[in-house]
Amino acid sequence: MKSRDVSANEGVLADERIIELYNLRDESAISATDRKYRSYLYTIAFNILSNNEDSEECLNDTYLKTWNSIPPAVPRVLKAFLSRITRNTAIDKYDMQTADKRVPIAACDDLSDFEGVLRDGCDMLSELETRKIGEIINSYLSGVSDRDFYIFMSRYYFSAPRDQIAKKVGMSLSSLDRRLTSMKAELRALLEKGGVAV
Repeated sequence: MKSRDVSANEGVLADERIIELYNLRDESAISATDRKYRSYLYTIAFNILSNNEDSEECLNDTYLKTWNSIPPAVPRVLKAFLSRITRNTAIDKYDMQTADKRVPIAACDDLSDFEGVLRDGCDMLSELETRKIGEIINSYLSGVSDRDFYIFMSRYYFSAPRDQIAKKVGMSLSSLDRRLTSMKAELRALLEKGGVAV
């Protein structure tokens, strides 16, 4: 691996440039990723692990897995690519640390209807089916309000606590719960309509 220092005066690099650094096997890709996405990725890890040391380890594992994935992977959206690795890594770490090997409630309690469908790595899903699910979810999210998009992503993807989301969007917890239930039902209907067994 060759290394090129990313100096502070270069600031935050564009995603395309960071991906190019990975493709060039330039170790500065990792520091550029950390500079741009550390806070974002740490939040994902901490919401699942609730431990600073474990969350830091998760970030290091994320950077290593990203280094080992690009190339050959060509992320269309680097932020989404990194967050998926972080979330899966955090859940795996949680599983290894708990005797019952269950994903924490904070990570997926409101997604119980979709268990095995929305989670990456499910053995029952082919790559084609996974892509189809992604397209349905993306289509659904493209049609919701900015507030609902924030609610959905915060709860179901970043595992943010419900009370934190409610406070952020100015809703009562009961109103938020009703909206989450409604969105889950809407998405479930779209998945079933698209031929996905939920």
